[in-house]
Amino acid sequence: MDVDIKTFMFMQGLLEIVILAVLIAFLWRSKSRPTKADPTVMPEKLKESIERFITESDRIAEVFQDNLKDKRDLTSDLILKLDRRLKDYQELLRVTQEAVAIAQNKLEELGGEISKKIQTSESMANPAAPEVRAQVLQLAKKGLSVEDIAVRSKLHRGEVELIIDLEHQFDV
Repeated sequence: MDVDIKTFMFMQGLLEIVILAVLIAFLWRSKSRPTKADPTVMPEKLKESIERFITESDRIAEVFQDNLKDKRDLTSDLILKLDRRLKDYQELLRVTQEAVAIAQNKLEELGGEISKKIQTSESMANPAAPEVRAQVLQLAKKGLSVEDIAVRSKLHRGEVELIIDLEHQFDV
């Protein structure tokens, strides 16, 4: 049994050497391999990538703010220009409305004058009509004055004189 214990002890020693060799090999390999990172510590590449992203985002936000400010300034300028033009157009409209009112008054006055002239001309006789000419000549033979003949025949004085003069020229 002694042999068995010695063999057993030898085997156990040998086994311990093999286990120790395996353990050393395992440790050796684990050192040469990258170890898993601590989840609380950020890898350097990821950290750099995030910093670049933040820097670029800040730059874009700054450009966007500048553009927004420019747009706001342009909009304010346009609103001011439109307000000025609107005031100009309102003034022009006011002046135009006044001119239209004056023109309408003048048209009404002219319309009144024209209607008076039309009424007067309608009331005047046609000097070329044979019956008017005959009436003028009859009144002239009775010895009425040119003014009286003009009133009765509804002709102008010149028209009465013309009719009488023409009659005298053709009678001779």
